Amino acid sequence: MRKTRWFIAGLLTAALIPAVASAQRPRGFEDSWFWGVKAGVSTFSPTFGKSETAATYGAEWLITRTHGALYASVDETNMSSTSAVFDPSADGGFRSVQVDKLRRVGFAALAFPKRFGRFRPYAGLGVTVNVVGSADPLVSSEDDQLDDVVFERIDERRSQAAFMGMGGVQAQFNRAAFFVQATVAPASSKFLLSDSSLGFFEAGIRYNFSGSREGIR
Repeated sequence: MRKTRWFIAGLLTAALIPAVASAQRPRGFEDSWFWGVKAGVSTFSPTFGKSETAATYGAEWLITRTHGALYASVDETNMSSTSAVFDPSADGGFRSVQVDKLRRVGFAALAFPKRFGRFRPYAGLGVTVNVVGSADPLVSSEDDQLDDVVFERIDERRSQAAFMGMGGVQAQFNRAAFFVQATVAPASSKFLLSDSSLGFFEAGIRYNFSGSREGIR
């Protein structure tokens, strides 16, 4: 009986040692879940306005494989500007619109083709949904009540769904990874802040919290 107990204890020890060693190894890039925070600058052009810049900040999620990853992010741009919508009752035929805040949700498939020491450049394509936080028509004291169609035009142009392209580089230090990246979405005449392409230039840090294939391992 005692020999049997020692035999079982030996088997359990032999099974646990590799698992403990695997858990203690520094986690790298492949098959991992990275959570990150970022900040930077966005560029945008209100309808009939000049190109402007504003601070942006947000959070993201990266699920990696060997040479690819799925990417998701949410962020907000702290902007305040004046755009415009068509209104035949206004001077010049367009109604000025005060716009504040820009909120964005993005999803993309990324490729990490090659590693150069700690550095991994990447690029990918995805979709983005951009939503203006608030948009209010500007009126003078002489104006009568605005037609409901003006508010409908504003609401129709408060949001935009579009393709986006992104590229960047990530530097890995054990579980932490620092990155810089750029994202571009094409111009759209149906969006209050996209008279020209939307651009986002960001830097941040990602941290590898867990593996994405723990169950398989």
